[in-house]
Amino acid sequence: MMINKYGKKIFLVSIITLMLLANAGSYSRATKSESAIHTIYVAKNGDKNASGDKKHPLNSLQKAMDMATEGTTIYVRKGTYKGPFVFHKSGSKNRGCITVTAYKNEKVIISGSKNKSGAAFNINGCSYIKIQRLKIGDMKAKDVCGILLEQSENNITIRNCEFEKLVTTEPGSKLKPGGNSNAILLLGERKKSIHHIYILSNKVHDNVNGWSENISVAGNCKYIYVKKNKIYNNTNIGIDFYGNAEYCPITLLDQPRNCQCIGNTVYNCRSPFAENAGIYVDGARDVLVKGNKVFKNHYGIEIGSEEWRNYYSDENRVQNIKVCENIIYDNYESGLRIGGWSNDETTGVVYGCKVIDNDFKRGNYKCEIILAKCENIVFKGNIFKNNKKCRDVVVYDDGINRNKIKSIKMSNRYGGR
Repeated sequence: MMINKYGKKIFLVSIITLMLLANAGSYSRATKSESAIHTIYVAKNGDKNASGDKKHPLNSLQKAMDMATEGTTIYVRKGTYKGPFVFHKSGSKNRGCITVTAYKNEKVIISGSKNKSGAAFNINGCSYIKIQRLKIGDMKAKDVCGILLEQSENNITIRNCEFEKLVTTEPGSKLKPGGNSNAILLLGERKKSIHHIYILSNKVHDNVNGWSENISVAGNCKYIYVKKNKIYNNTNIGIDFYGNAEYCPITLLDQPRNCQCIGNTVYNCRSPFAENAGIYVDGARDVLVKGNKVFKNHYGIEIGSEEWRNYYSDENRVQNIKVCENIIYDNYESGLRIGGWSNDETTGVVYGCKVIDNDFKRGNYKCEIILAKCENIVFKGNIFKNNKKCRDVVVYDDGINRNKIKSIKMSNRYGGR
């Protein structure tokens, strides 16, 4: 039987196609195997030349971080590990984050070099990183930090960690700036923003902060999510969103924006030499402060505009801050403070904010709300209860002219237990 030339050609093409498909399947399996998520173990009794598997752990966390590739999980066994530790590699969206976490429920403490300023973890411009279930602290120097981001990092998750005993040895005074202690510091000084950072379910306590804050989001930062953290017994602001301080060279980007501060508990965060808030939104815009429990601070929540330059435009204003469904009580100066601090142009105006459905009914010691330099502020559905603990509900800052406080709309409720 004869086969025409067209039939023969089709037959050969079919064979080649089948071979290519087979090779493609083999290549796909090999690629998947090579890129599969793997683990590295670190233990105090490990060896610097070990393979890093569970039976043969490394003794160096830094070496494990340097060995890691996209999707690697580094399990750290119990013990104290002294940094600083610096990331040099990123994870990726497709292949997964690089994760550093305690193994199971073992207690892992990360600390810095004794009496040396620096950060326990420096993210160092890397992205797609997760840090989980570690205790970070026991650091004492002029400037200390638990986790530092300052090089346009993105997609970083800090979850279920504990930050304790981060102590500046030079806390300063009311008239003299001193050192700094931050649990987590996002410092957006570049044209490219720090973005999509998730700070979730951490404990931050018993830190000596000096002139700094515990969780600090400053400069060119956007899409920052600070949720369900417990922050207490510290010597300055619990959570801070800070802008217009000339950190970023692009003026319109020098503000935290599109951020969320949700479901946190912040208490007893008080400076010994300044009146500060548990949660402070200063110089930022488009921030949601929702469902937090804030008590025993100088101010519970403050929306401010401390920094202002004569060349700023309306876009730099502190604006579109929404404060809703928070429980605010037992704060020593007031539950909420809104506005710039001065009549002149050295501080700015807080503009276009909403204060909705907050619970003030347990009372704050001097007053519930202080209004300073602000405009177009809407109060709606907030619950107050006048009692001996709190003499007044809303008062005006004595140092601010009343003509600096404009378009305040009040529609609140009184009573309740």
